[in-house]
Amino acid sequence: MSEVEEKELSEKWEWSTLGEVCEKPQYGWTTKASKEGNLHLLRTTDITAGQINWATVPYCVAEPEDTEKYRIKDGDIVVSRAGSVGVSYLISNPKPSVFASYLIRFKPLINRKYVYYFLKSPAYWNAISEKSSGIALQNVNATKLKEINIPIAPPAQQKQIVAKIEQLFSHIDAGIEALNTAKQRLKQYRQSVLKAAVTGELTKEWREVNKEKLEPASQLLERILQTRCQKWEEQQLEQFKAKGKIPKNDKWMEKYKAPKASVLHMDLEVPEEWEVASVDQVAEVFLGKMLDRSKHTTGERLPYLRNINVRWGHIDTNDLFEMFFKESELKRFEVIAGDVLICEGGEPGRAAVWKETNTTIKYQKALHRVRFYLPILPQYLVYLLEYFASTGLLARYFTGSTIKHFTKESFLTLPFPLPSLIEMQQIISVVDEKMNLSMRLEKEINRQLLKAEKNKQSILSSAFSGNL
Repeated sequence: MSEVEEKELSEKWEWSTLGEVCEKPQYGWTTKASKEGNLHLLRTTDITAGQINWATVPYCVAEPEDTEKYRIKDGDIVVSRAGSVGVSYLISNPKPSVFASYLIRFKPLINRKYVYYFLKSPAYWNAISEKSSGIALQNVNATKLKEINIPIAPPAQQKQIVAKIEQLFSHIDAGIEALNTAKQRLKQYRQSVLKAAVTGELTKEWREVNKEKLEPASQLLERILQTRCQKWEEQQLEQFKAKGKIPKNDKWMEKYKAPKASVLHMDLEVPEEWEVASVDQVAEVFLGKMLDRSKHTTGERLPYLRNINVRWGHIDTNDLFEMFFKESELKRFEVIAGDVLICEGGEPGRAAVWKETNTTIKYQKALHRVRFYLPILPQYLVYLLEYFASTGLLARYFTGSTIKHFTKESFLTLPFPLPSLIEMQQIISVVDEKMNLSMRLEKEINRQLLKAEKNKQSILSSAFSGNL
């Protein structure tokens, strides 16, 4: 029995079921969604946010012959039977529309708001948890929903309970709105900090005070390019040595490929002391190992990082998979402290720095591994990507119309605003401090939002046990 059912009901209250206090529940219309049409098709995804945005609700490809049978009307309650199982919505002033097949419609025979608020209560959600089924996809049907017990107050008291709930909720909702506004402002603040960081505005005054100490970025870039070429030459000589060959002349050096220049799909202004390089100029980028269990059956079995392990700013190692790596692959797919791992797909561009020094770890092809030629601070690249992503600028470098990818070829052309190394250190120091403060504030906001939701649940629990 649920928490409410275990308690004695208040005087004149009675137990009933959703099936008894509503008309016979009805499944929705089955058709595909269209961007254009005359009749909206309301789906589960359209009600999960707690309000319906009719501008995003699609239309029916095929309209039902009996439109009135499925037409949504004021006062209807629709309940999701799959996906977001149990989520409900009380219809008010709908556009011309029908409801889709993964929704079940209930038409209350008693105070509709009383029923609706019960469908938000802990007692209801406990019942949904007991009645939902399916391992891969949780679901519930109309028969199970009809069986859910609901405590029924006398009609006049139902009205009073609804009024009291709405009065208390209005105060809580005002607080929630203020918290969400503060959360949005924090997001905007972080974006402005990142923009100031990668455009030099953040360190403008510091740069003026310390200008005599700073290496011109043009000289730094020249040193990086020299190191890049030198490293390539060393790799070529190692390959000659491995084959037992000695180059007869310097002609092999002509095969060196100059780095790709940055492709500016954006307006990016930086101080005159800076340079706008490309990722290809300042770092080497490699994709990880392709996962193929049918082929990779020999070698050393080692943990590796996947796309899902790389979050913004940190790497989650709680759920690592393993695969075989041959001896010739150990160096190629290693991840060492200071490497930046960047998602190629999923949420393309999401990035974090690997900081562990005593852990053997590899990485999969869904990730780019970035290593700088000179000691550029890797966190700077993470902040750069986070800024580009937050503004939508990074998406201009993605390929694919539906599933987006951040290919190596595109990534190499990403602009890299380059200050001196000393200024870069200052940028990271200031940004770290501001971001840490921002995250602490957001954590507190989330705590308050959770508390507000718990307060709502407490109110509903009291309401449907007669103690409000």
